[in-house]
Parts: sequence; C-alpha cells; structure tokens
Amino acid sequence: MNNFSIERIIHEKRELYLYQLPILTKDIIRANFEQLKSLDLARRHWYFNTSGGSTGEPIVLIQDAEYNDKSTAISLLFSYLVGRELGEPEVRLWGSEKDVFDGTMGWKATFFNFLRNTTYMNAFQMTPERMRDFLKLLNKKPPKLIVAYAQAIYELAKFAEDEKITLVPQKAIITSAGTLYAWMRQKIESVFQCKVFNRYGSREVSDIACERPGEQGLWVAPWGNYIEIVDDDNNPVPAGVEGNILITSLTNFAMPLIRYKIGDRGILSPEYKSGQILEQVSGRNVDIFKTQSGTLIDGEYFTHLLYFKDWVHKFQIIQKSYLEITIKIIKSNSDCLTEELDDIVSKCKLMMGKDCVVNFEFVERIPVSNSGKYRYTISEVI
Repeated sequence: MNNFSIERIIHEKRELYLYQLPILTKDIIRANFEQLKSLDLARRHWYFNTSGGSTGEPIVLIQDAEYNDKSTAISLLFSYLVGRELGEPEVRLWGSEKDVFDGTMGWKATFFNFLRNTTYMNAFQMTPERMRDFLKLLNKKPPKLIVAYAQAIYELAKFAEDEKITLVPQKAIITSAGTLYAWMRQKIESVFQCKVFNRYGSREVSDIACERPGEQGLWVAPWGNYIEIVDDDNNPVPAGVEGNILITSLTNFAMPLIRYKIGDRGILSPEYKSGQILEQVSGRNVDIFKTQSGTLIDGEYFTHLLYFKDWVHKFQIIQKSYLEITIKIIKSNSDCLTEELDDIVSKCKLMMGKDCVVNFEFVERIPVSNSGKYRYTISEVI
C-alpha cells in the first residue's frame, strides 16, 4: 500500500469520527467560553485573539505559542510553493492599525521585518502619493513575492492603470482577506504581469489553503486544518456541491475548534492530493472606503475597531458619504461603555477626517444583500 492510499484511509476515518461530534458555532463559543479552554492552559504560553469579523460576528478565542509556530510554518510553506524561499524579499500590502494609531511601526515589528526581508505598505492608508511610491519600489526592486489584501491589490492595479504607470513584470502575488473574483484576478495579473495565487485563511485558524502553480483549486495543508462542507441543516453534502464550511483545527490545543462553523461557504473537490482541495470559497465581501482627498482604506480597518468588544454580537459598517459612516450593531447581553463608542468614533475620524459623522444604530436584525450574501462593510460612495 503506497503513502497516498494510507493518507486516503486516514482522511476517510477522520471524517467518520468527526460526524459523531456536534458542530461548534460562534454562539456556542460565546456561551461556553470557559468550558472550551484546555485543562492545561496554565502551563501554555497562551494569548487572546479574535475572529476577523468576516461574517460581522466577532468572537474572542485563545491560542498559544505552539499554535502560532505551526501556523507560521504553514504560511511560509504556502509562500515557498509559489516561489519564495525563506529570507528572499517579500512585499506586503496589508493592514496595520498600530501604524495608523501610533504614527509608526514599533521597533520590534521593524526588526523582525528586517530579519524576514519584508517590506510593508499599509492597506489602511492608500493615498495616491503612497501608492505611487509603492509602485516605484516594485519597479526598482521587484520582490520574490507580493502578499496583499485582495481588494487592496486590485485597487492598486486600477490606480496604476488609471495613472498610466507601467510595472515591470513581478514574480508572484498571493491574495487573501477577501474574495478574489475572476475579474479582479484578470486585472491584477494584467497590470503586475505575473500569476496571482489565492489564499484562504482566518484569524481563528490561521492559513487554511492556497493555490499552487499548475494545480486547480486551493490545497489544504493537512497538518493545519481539516474541512467539511454541510448544508443549512448541517448535513454533509457531496463533493462538488457548495455548502457551509466547517473547520477542525489540528494545531490549537489551547482552545480546540472542532467542526467550527466559520461563516464562509465553499466547495470541496472529490480529489485528494496529499490534502483536501477546495474548488471554491465564497462569502467574504469587503468594500474599499474612500476619503475626499482620494485616500483608499480597506474595509478591514473598520472591522478591526470592533474586535474584543464583548457587547458586539453582529455588525455592519456603511460609508454613506465621504463624511458619514453608519455602524449597525446587534448587541449581545453585555452593555457597551461610552468610552468604547468614543474610541471607535475617534479612530473613524482619524482615517476619514475630523468632520466625519459616525452614527451608531443598535438594531435587532441586519439583512443580507439581494444576492443572499452578508456584507459586513459597505461603501455607498462611487
């Protein structure tokens, strides 16, 4: 029996046992937080994290150093598979609240970025001047890999095209933190003259799957997570059929997430190539917010403002105009503090301008869009 056959048997056995366990939801985690902690948590180097709010329903979780190390290794593997060796130059178009709030990146982050040979552009502060400088950098020293928010790199591609800035061919791009639509991929590849590889992950379970050169679908690293697809009644669906994604983390023993309903939808391939293959992931929609000065702000910035807020059950953030933002919130059982609301307002004004009006609407329900998908950030500014 070859290694592939053994892997397949383990895969099928794992699925059989998992079906006997209940499905874990965000509501269950909120209601049973203490019971979900590992019994040996005291001897672990643990920390709090929060879900990324991709469904507008953030939750607090516990992770530890061992989980972080294994997650980092998988992330580095995904980069290696698309052409970047450890230590080779990498550029990230990513979000950093600390850079926005403090006005600078901390010395520790700066030091580790130097060691990793990584350069950052903040996706939360994409002014025309910064975008021009970033494109000049890419032309002067093309890195081995660009890692970016899907929507942010698409907006950068459009900016380069509109400004008639021609880029030298780049090596490879990995996109994440949002849905990469076919028309976005086409634009990015055309402007940057290289292949784009989609990556799927979340703050709850780190990087899950990534596209690989010459392969179809997103390969799931089998040491990190295991995926199931179920219908709306939580029944397993056949391969090739879209449904709700359940994820079992194989690395977080501080707070195990088993059959966790992450809030995204996807399709599993019937193929198994040393790991599961996701044919498609859908359900993540993030808008770009715009200021009067032309600065582009990835909607992820505003979702970060609601992290670690126990009183937020679900939210939606809408840019009504250049100077008006509405934040809809379904509250949990706990009450919000006035100073927390004031902090959210000040951080919205920091990006949108001091004259921006921030309205809070505490509601019982937040409807889905006409397409049936939930959008947690919406910009009505064209």
